[in-house]
Amino acid sequence: MPDIAKLDADGTLIAVETVTVDRHRTDPQAGTVALPDGHDMRQRLRGYRWDFRRHCFLPLTTEPLEVAERDTPDLVEALVQAIEHLEQALNIPLPKRSKQALRAYRRRVPRRQEPEDRSQEPGRSSSTEVATDA
Repeated sequence: MPDIAKLDADGTLIAVETVTVDRHRTDPQAGTVALPDGHDMRQRLRGYRWDFRRHCFLPLTTEPLEVAERDTPDLVEALVQAIEHLEQALNIPLPKRSKQALRAYRRRVPRRQEPEDRSQEPGRSSSTEVATDA
């Protein structure tokens, strides 16, 4: 008999149940996903969540920054940008390990552009512009 995955409100896998063939289906309203024969999801309870857009299970992580990035997109990027800005603005040398970690991050994730660059709006001056008397 086939199995279905039971999901919590966030889509996290919380149980696997054996069902009859007529109940073997994916139902987002009921929080169930039809599992294929030979699955190993019983071993992965609370470790995966179902992504209805991608139609697959994605692993959850216990790494705090990865969880935060998933729950609040752009958090890690914002933190990296803040550190880069402070290093440049205050001319503070970062510890070697921090520099290595930031370089590794930038190799994998190029700097993201702001959705709206307010410094380029008419009537606003960029922080790098210097006012001069004519």
